[in-house]
Amino acid sequence: MKSMDLQFNRSHLAVACSTALMINSFSAVAADEQNNAEKSIEVISVVGHKINELSIENNGGALGNRSILDTPFSVDVISLEDMEIRQVNTLDSLFSREASVSVDGSAYSAFGNTLRVRGLTLDYTQSFKVNGMSINSFSGELPYEAFEQVTLIKGATGFMYGMAAPGGIVNYETKKARDTSVSANLGFRSDSIFSGHVDASTRFGDDDAYGVRVNLVKENGDTYLDDGGIDRETASVAFDAYLTDSLFWTVDLIYSDRLIENSWTQLGNSLDSSDSLPETVSGTTNLAVDGTFDKYKNLIAITSLNWTINDNWQARVEYDYSKNETRWVKNLTYLLNSEGDFDVALYEQYFDVSYSQVQGMLTGEVATGNITHNLVIGASHQKATTYRNDGGEYGRLVTRGYGTDNLFNPVDLPTYSADLQKDIQIAWTDTQDSLFISDFIEFNDKWQALVGVRSNGIEHTASEYFSSHDHYDDTAITPTFALMFKPSKNTTYYGSYVESIEGQTSTVGDAYANADELLEPLESSQYELGLKTAGDGWSLTSALFRIERGATLVTDDNYLVQEGVTIYQGFELSGALDVTNNLSVYGDLMLLDTEYDKTSSTTQGNDVAGTPNQQFTLQTNYNVASVEGLTFNLGAKYHGKTTLDSNNYWDVPAYTVVYGGGSYSTLVNNVPITFIASIDNLFDKEYWTAADSYGGLRIGEPRTLALKVKVDF
Repeated sequence: MKSMDLQFNRSHLAVACSTALMINSFSAVAADEQNNAEKSIEVISVVGHKINELSIENNGGALGNRSILDTPFSVDVISLEDMEIRQVNTLDSLFSREASVSVDGSAYSAFGNTLRVRGLTLDYTQSFKVNGMSINSFSGELPYEAFEQVTLIKGATGFMYGMAAPGGIVNYETKKARDTSVSANLGFRSDSIFSGHVDASTRFGDDDAYGVRVNLVKENGDTYLDDGGIDRETASVAFDAYLTDSLFWTVDLIYSDRLIENSWTQLGNSLDSSDSLPETVSGTTNLAVDGTFDKYKNLIAITSLNWTINDNWQARVEYDYSKNETRWVKNLTYLLNSEGDFDVALYEQYFDVSYSQVQGMLTGEVATGNITHNLVIGASHQKATTYRNDGGEYGRLVTRGYGTDNLFNPVDLPTYSADLQKDIQIAWTDTQDSLFISDFIEFNDKWQALVGVRSNGIEHTASEYFSSHDHYDDTAITPTFALMFKPSKNTTYYGSYVESIEGQTSTVGDAYANADELLEPLESSQYELGLKTAGDGWSLTSALFRIERGATLVTDDNYLVQEGVTIYQGFELSGALDVTNNLSVYGDLMLLDTEYDKTSSTTQGNDVAGTPNQQFTLQTNYNVASVEGLTFNLGAKYHGKTTLDSNNYWDVPAYTVVYGGGSYSTLVNNVPITFIASIDNLFDKEYWTAADSYGGLRIGEPRTLALKVKVDF
């Protein structure tokens, strides 16, 4: 590796974590009297936080921090308690009850772009944030044990966060230091995966001015896929310090090393247009060749300095750095016919991306007569550097025609032996520079407006090694406007408009005749009307939206091209209700209508590939009154018919997946202990789902069981 590359040093991070844990232990001894106090039993609900969700503060980027009620866009929040009781370990399980979300990749079989919101795929380079700062999320899955909550802002967010795909933004909020506590859990997951997790926190110094929180995770075993395996290590440290009464400093470090072996469930589409889709297969079916693997090392480092200038003005400077090191031998499988035959190609590659961002923001309040202006002014610089191996064509070693297999009558293909050596060099760099300003205007206690504008500059520079890419640079202005009416303090009606440009150029993949060609960033616009309201024991949100985005199509001669626009129109409705003191219900609905427009091909007027026509979820939670600490949950997600390809030759049939679980919290010698069980795909439903926007298929996950014992010291 070149000297410019980051050398991951787990021993240094382990020392930091161990030191923090020692500090925690000493603090725990000092607080012995407090710990001996009588502890209460905590009952975890998967619905409860939805009742109060609208009051949660949201990091809205250039909007600043505002409650979800006062944010004129559709927002969903997944809390720590929710993630714990559902034992979230993948994007699919994270968003299992969000009707607007579908997932193209499985837990152990995915490329970077795996999440789809309102029918639009998110971008691993720009659509995922940690504490509001951009990271590279090429590996798809982040270590959920490091996060306090996850927020999904749906739709185009070009003004708020800069260039990004218009499906939305997923923002992970890291866990923060709290009073002295240590939590440990042991877990089991199908087929035979075992895990351990320690979460330790303390505050120390005068007036508890300093805080540290550490999370350590180890996971290893056999996945639900036949012959599949996982080995994962995660460490995270969160530090904060009140340097003065007006200066607050934070540092977050997250490291993850994740190895997935012999795992693949996706099929590229090489069917004839007259072929039907094959019959479904078991979710444990593994298409991978022995010897294939995906190994990801991720490091995320974020720091921020917050200055409270006075009662009305605050300033913040933030910096983040993320590095993803990818080493894989990837399966490329192509479905040939309805009988389930598929071709297998393999390619191995080293693929690294380093990412950095620095951002400064000034927020404050000024009054002009009876009108109040809440201003946010800021600037941001981002740089992503992509490295590839110099072995093989374009930094990868491709083995085509490795063999032919069958979904229903599998054959033994030779074990692959990887031998590509790591000798990476810079392939290209992408930079973004932006200036932004927003004004959240309060005319009175009922009427509010938002006006904002962001200037974005983008530049793509290829190295001599990757000279097939042209140099590209452009500048775009992305405005946003919103009008809000609040008839009461707990109700907001809003209308909003936002424009967006995608974060960087994209490279055509291996499966197409114009592989490695550079495609320009797409532009989009969004119109949205919505309602957010809540009362005692209930909440309700709804939104009507229309998104227009440049279209990417596959031609008859297998070229991936940009032509025309795609239109996404839909309706969302969600609500939570405490039916009784012990029973609560949450429901979520999305209706979606899509089409290709202004194209010169046979796709004109067709449904957009990869989009469902409707999805809805229902989630219930019941606390057993006669047994303190015992709670059960049951839910289901209906996935409507999904258009698979732009020519509309194939549709994935609708299907429903049922999930449930329960938890029991009790005290043993005044120590809180919680037993958690969860099951996904309760009835082991077999189904196909879309794997991309170009006709790809993915095998649906089987029934899986997860068990956990958690002890809070």
